Amino acid sequence: MEVVAQQTKKHQFKGRMKNFFRTFFSKKVRKIALMTGLLALLVVTGYLNFTLNQNAVSINAGSKTETNMFITLKENRTDARLAQQLVLQEIVANASASADARREAEAALTNLAATIAFENNTENLIAAQCGYDDVIVSRNGNKLNVIVKTNSEIGNDNLQKIMKILANAMDKERLEPENGDALYISIM
Repeated sequence: MEVVAQQTKKHQFKGRMKNFFRTFFSKKVRKIALMTGLLALLVVTGYLNFTLNQNAVSINAGSKTETNMFITLKENRTDARLAQQLVLQEIVANASASADARREAEAALTNLAATIAFENNTENLIAAQCGYDDVIVSRNGNKLNVIVKTNSEIGNDNLQKIMKILANAMDKERLEPENGDALYISIM
């Protein structure tokens, strides 16, 4: 009698293990794992972009070649954006990826293109309207970082122009901290 009970428990355990592996490797779990991996990769790319930009600023802050620093920062940003774009394009092109994963990657590609256009347009507008030699704008959601190359302080008029340009580019009347808008301006 004990042998039969042990064999039944053994068969129950095998059945539970089979169900576990069937569930673990289901399409839903694979999709969740793919999306989690994509999210983790985007977070790592963003972190690397931030870290590389900070390193470039700290390395070049004391040097006399601010122009080279601006070029380095823009190149680092372009490299990080390109890496994000390549990852997303691979997901879109991957036939084994789920339709949801491909749609989300396409949406992320569209958002990335919009962010790149936003940064480039606002940099050009700020430089032209405020008379700065070089400008870098970095956007992460509602958080904006602006670095300007100038020999003097930013006057109130130019500060107002910068805020107006950024608000218009974000389709807002003005930037509002209570809505999560944040603006950081640095002078080099």
